[in-house]
Amino acid sequence: MIDIRVVTDLKMAETLWREISPRRVIFDDWDFRYGFYKYEPYPLYFKAAYEVSPNSTGQVKEELVALMPLVDYDDYGHGFIAEEPCEENRVFIKPGREDVIKLMYESVSQEKIQFYDISGEDEFTVKLPIEDYKYVLPLAGFKNFADFMGLRLSPKRRHSLEKELTAIDKLKLEIVLNDWTDLDNLFKLNVDSFAGESYLSKENERKPWRELIKLPLDWRLVSLRLDGRTIAVSFSVLYNGYYHYLITGVDFQNYPGLGKYLNKINIEEAIKASANYFDAGLGDCGWKNLWHFDAIAQYEYVNF
Repeated sequence: MIDIRVVTDLKMAETLWREISPRRVIFDDWDFRYGFYKYEPYPLYFKAAYEVSPNSTGQVKEELVALMPLVDYDDYGHGFIAEEPCEENRVFIKPGREDVIKLMYESVSQEKIQFYDISGEDEFTVKLPIEDYKYVLPLAGFKNFADFMGLRLSPKRRHSLEKELTAIDKLKLEIVLNDWTDLDNLFKLNVDSFAGESYLSKENERKPWRELIKLPLDWRLVSLRLDGRTIAVSFSVLYNGYYHYLITGVDFQNYPGLGKYLNKINIEEAIKASANYFDAGLGDCGWKNLWHFDAIAQYEYVNF
């Protein structure tokens, strides 16, 4: 028998997360998620599913088989914890317990909910409405960026990209790794680049990132400088074989093609780091389809 319970205590929620999370991608990491949650601590509404059955001695045995990590976003309704800054939202399950996923969704189907950026390949999830796609480049077989272009791009696209990259090469940029004094430049460039679409315009949106870099994870900050001035920055993390390309800030207006050059440098860094995947995240952003990354559907489940 499946017994689904609501968990509102932070310590218990953390314990359950750490027990069942697959830790496949950075968004599965409790410390990463909590880094955002603590700055917007909405009431927890975790749903924990237990398999309850008598054991051989007649005593009741309980096993955690699924966890839906939700919070109560006031008038917005329930959503995944730190849903806006994070991707790969989903029900965590014990291996082989995909059957419980539908039950978890049914347990909130009569409530006000807005679930976005849902990932999953199980029978229930793939029937949900598609919200968008995330883009991932498998790196197996790539020794360098030239391998990527040769294996993934058409001759016409490859020629066009090479032309743009060569133009940036002529600027003789300085490539700097992990100079964390450039974090503020990243925020400013991101806001300048994306204006109202940037989620880093306010200081309370930047604070989590300042705190997260203190975690003992393999963070990667790539800065491109021209005559000592930073004109592009990217923020990434290598986690469990995934090179997560999380944030970029680029002076597109003055340097056309600079964003593509920053992408190139990061793909090279991912290859050097022996990553299995270059995870470019949610949304095409005008380049991921053109570069023939694998598009992976992300779903939504809304009852509002």
